[in-house]
Amino acid sequence: MGFKQVSEGCTGKAQVEISTVLLAQLIISGVLTGNDCRCLDNNARKTLWQSLLSLSVAEQ
Repeated sequence: MGFKQVSEGCTGKAQVEISTVLLAQLIISGVLTGNDCRCLDNNARKTLWQSLLSLSVAEQ
């Protein structure tokens, strides 16, 4: 299995794909914050934003 080289701005970082359910669990538990997520492509940025918005509404 090979690997895909990420952009220069993300050297030393891993690029992974996780489900939105797991993303929500990581955010709720405090393990992952929005600031921890960098070098996102447009789809990842939209998904993260939507997850954060949904979680903020759900906690009210």
